[in-house]
Amino acid sequence: MAHQEKSKRRNYLVFTLVMAGLLLTIELTQMIGMSKAYQKMYQQSNQQLSNLVRYIDNILARFDRVPTVLSKQPVLAQALLFPQDQTKLAKLNHLLADVRTMTQASDIYLIDKNGITIGASNWQSPTSFIGMNFVFRPYFQNALKGKLSDYYAVGLSNGKRGFYYAYPVIIDNNIEGVIALKISIADIEEQYKKTVLNNSFNFLIVAPDDVVFISDRPDWRLKTIGDLSQVQQQNLMSEKRYAEQEISALNIIDISNRYLPQNLGNKLLEVASNKGTEQVFALSKLMTTANWQVHLWSSVAPIKKQQNLLVIQSVSGYLLMVFLFLFANERVKNARRLKQSQQLLENKVKERTADLSATNTKLHEEIAQRQQAQTQVNKMRDELIQSEKLALIGSMSASINHEINQPLTALRSYSENALAYQERSMADKVKNNLTLIIGLVDRLSDIVSQFNSFSKKSKGAATTVDVEMSLVAAMSIVKHQAKAAKVEFTSKTCLDPVHVYGDAIRFEQVLVNLLSNAIQALSEQEEKKIMISVAEVKQRVIIEIRDNGPGILVDNIDRVFEAFFTTKDNFGLGLGLSISHRIIESMQGKLNVSNHPDGGAIFTISLPVNR
Repeated sequence: MAHQEKSKRRNYLVFTLVMAGLLLTIELTQMIGMSKAYQKMYQQSNQQLSNLVRYIDNILARFDRVPTVLSKQPVLAQALLFPQDQTKLAKLNHLLADVRTMTQASDIYLIDKNGITIGASNWQSPTSFIGMNFVFRPYFQNALKGKLSDYYAVGLSNGKRGFYYAYPVIIDNNIEGVIALKISIADIEEQYKKTVLNNSFNFLIVAPDDVVFISDRPDWRLKTIGDLSQVQQQNLMSEKRYAEQEISALNIIDISNRYLPQNLGNKLLEVASNKGTEQVFALSKLMTTANWQVHLWSSVAPIKKQQNLLVIQSVSGYLLMVFLFLFANERVKNARRLKQSQQLLENKVKERTADLSATNTKLHEEIAQRQQAQTQVNKMRDELIQSEKLALIGSMSASINHEINQPLTALRSYSENALAYQERSMADKVKNNLTLIIGLVDRLSDIVSQFNSFSKKSKGAATTVDVEMSLVAAMSIVKHQAKAAKVEFTSKTCLDPVHVYGDAIRFEQVLVNLLSNAIQALSEQEEKKIMISVAEVKQRVIIEIRDNGPGILVDNIDRVFEAFFTTKDNFGLGLGLSISHRIIESMQGKLNVSNHPDGGAIFTISLPVNR
């Protein structure tokens, strides 16, 4: 019984410590995480607030010199001196309308010294200012004192908010009138919302009389952040600054908490409206140009979500630590059992290792056998390629014999003549015949050397290959066959040399094979032509070899690159095109065949350009 009581007290103590630790962890996490979140929001809000202040300053700066410049225009002076002259007034109205269009101002109008508007840019509008009396407006009164004045108010004719600039029109050192310019506040709000303002921010600009004059939220406009005094209410009524608009206070409560940094000049506010209640992060800055207090309110909904996430993370992390502690404790208890199991496992591993060693030895033997077999396959492939080359030379033997027999016959004739000339002591004739004999020997040497070079075995080394030189060499090898068959070659090559990467000897074999096949395909044609073209298209070399023969049967065109497939009776093994196809693929290229619409077959080689 005593043991059970002791166990209960211990469990209760552990539970109390765990819960206290959990609450402390949540509070520390909240303090650190929320403080950083508010600091980040402060940085973002401060940057946005600075952008807003600069934007408003720039807008106002665009217009502050316009009234000053306009006041010097003679048209204004003429209209003030002759207010009954409709021609002069018409010129004035057109001038003000043109300036309004150029400057994008809301309205520009001329007031005489009695406060009566005699000309306006909106002279054709139903809400025209002409004839209206603005003597009560402070900007008019200050301008009559001889200086540029500014003012903000709600328009009397259209009820739209505006910022006003006014400047006196001086004639012969006397102030005869005031030129005024109005900037639409609504345009400023819309333009800033479209171009600069982030959707997560709202702004309010508060005038010195504590009235929200500018805001991107319509329900906050012409409201006060605090209650107005009786004197302020009377001043607003006398100035008609906000026309007939009723000014009421926004429902705002300061809800700043302990997580909010106190040294940044920011607040947390709860704003109630018809749309409901929302909490915002509030930051303000004085705009010295117009003496306006600019407020930026940011929704704290993301921070609220982050706060909930921090609670979940802190609880999860703490519980994970508790579970890890319990797990570690359980692990210590199982250490002895694990040690015994480890010993048993080590014995099994040794047995398995012995089995794997034997399997590994067998695998190495199989790899060696496969490598030996691959070596034999490569050797057989090279021998097969060489056999195909020799077979190709054999197919051209008749034309080669014809080319060699002619110089040999000439050699015999010139030799016999040389002996006859020698018996007659005609040294010049002998010398001439010997010279001709040397030329014929050189010709025979060239013929034999071409085929000797072609019949060499490839070393398998890849190098940079000049396409045009390889084509010339291939054409030299088959020219005797072409001459005997009366085949005409035409070629079109690139202006600049093009190169590919691969085995030059094997590449030349492909060209010889394709040219020889084309010559044989023309055996039944009366007019025999082979067209060769080389072009560079999109970093690839395109070589086309086209003949004007009968072409390839549709049933055979998909089989021409198969090994041992041939349409030639009692000639070849059908390996030439198969070997050529593999050689081009080994050079990262493609060898294709098709029939030309005008007749004949086209073999196309596509290889990447080697720069």
